[in-house]
Amino acid sequence: MKKVILLGSSQSIQEYTTELTRFKGINVVGFMDPDDSNNKDLFEDFFAMMELIQKGDIFIVGKQVQQLDFEIIRQLIRFGKHVFIDGFREWSSAEVEEIEKLRIESRTVFQFGNTLQGLPIANAALQLINKPRFVKVEKHCSVPKRGKFDTWIFEHISEEFDLLQRIMKSPIRSISARPMFLFGEDPDLLNIHIEFHNDAICHISVGRAIEKNVHRIMVYQKENMLLIDLAENQLNESRLSLSTDQLSLEMEFYPGETLSSQNRTTTERHISPYNVRKIELQHFIENIDKQQTPNTSLTHLLEVADIVEVVCEKVKRRYQTL
Repeated sequence: MKKVILLGSSQSIQEYTTELTRFKGINVVGFMDPDDSNNKDLFEDFFAMMELIQKGDIFIVGKQVQQLDFEIIRQLIRFGKHVFIDGFREWSSAEVEEIEKLRIESRTVFQFGNTLQGLPIANAALQLINKPRFVKVEKHCSVPKRGKFDTWIFEHISEEFDLLQRIMKSPIRSISARPMFLFGEDPDLLNIHIEFHNDAICHISVGRAIEKNVHRIMVYQKENMLLIDLAENQLNESRLSLSTDQLSLEMEFYPGETLSSQNRTTTERHISPYNVRKIELQHFIENIDKQQTPNTSLTHLLEVADIVEVVCEKVKRRYQTL
C-alpha cells in the first residue's frame, strides 16, 4: 500500500482525493497546506519537515500552492519519494538539473500535470501535425509588473514553450525577443522569434496588445493549416480545395497572407474529451509501478527554463528597467 500526502488547501486537493480513491494500493493519509500560516514553522523546521517526509511514499502538490520551498522538493527526491506537481514551477535550469540528478540516483518518478500538453485539444492537434514549417502563437494577458518580468514570462508562456517543443520536434537554433511599448512605459506586447534546426520558425506574440480572450496557436504545414483555439477549445484544419493549387500552397498559407474562402475547405476536428486529472494520475501510478518516464517530466521543464532564461537575457540586456 503506497501512502499519499497531498500538499494544498482542503478545497484544492478534494478532486485529487476523489480520483486517488479509485486506485488499488493507494492510501491518502492526509494533507498539509504550505500556504497556511499555521504550518509555517513546520515547513521551516528541518526536523519537522523530515518527519512529514517519512510519513508518505507519494507527494502531490496542488497548483494553488504558492509557498513551495525548493529545499522541500530536493529533500523529497533525495529520500526516494515520488512527486506529482500540478503545473510547472518557476525553477532555474541549475535547480532543475540538481533535482533531476537526485531523481536519477533515487530512481523515483517526478511528473508534472495540468499543463497545455495534457489537454484533449493538444492531444488531438498533435496527431495532425507532421513537419510544421511555421507556428504562430497569440495570447492576451496583463502587462508585467516592474521587477517581475521573469515571473511574468514563466507564468504566461512556459506551457506554450513546452507544447511548441513537442510540435517542432527539433532543437532550437536561435531566439530573439523584443518588447513593444505602445500605450505607456510598460511593455504591452512581447514578440519572440524562434528558429529551429529543421528550418522551422515560430513567432510568439503575448501581452495586452493582443485582442482580449485570444489564446491560439496556428500551425502551418505543407498540406494544411491548423488553428488550435485554446480559448474556445476548438480545433480547425484548413486545406486547399483543388489539387491544382498544391504548388501555391506554401504561398497561400504563408503567415500574413489571406487564404480566400473559395480556395479552401475548413473542417472542425473532433476533440475526444476525457478526464485529464484522472488520466494523468493513472499514468503517474503506472509510471511508478513500471518505472516509466512521464509524458511531462523534469526534462521538459528544463527545456522551458532554458528558453525563459534566454528570452529574459535578451530583453533585459536592452531594457534593464524590466
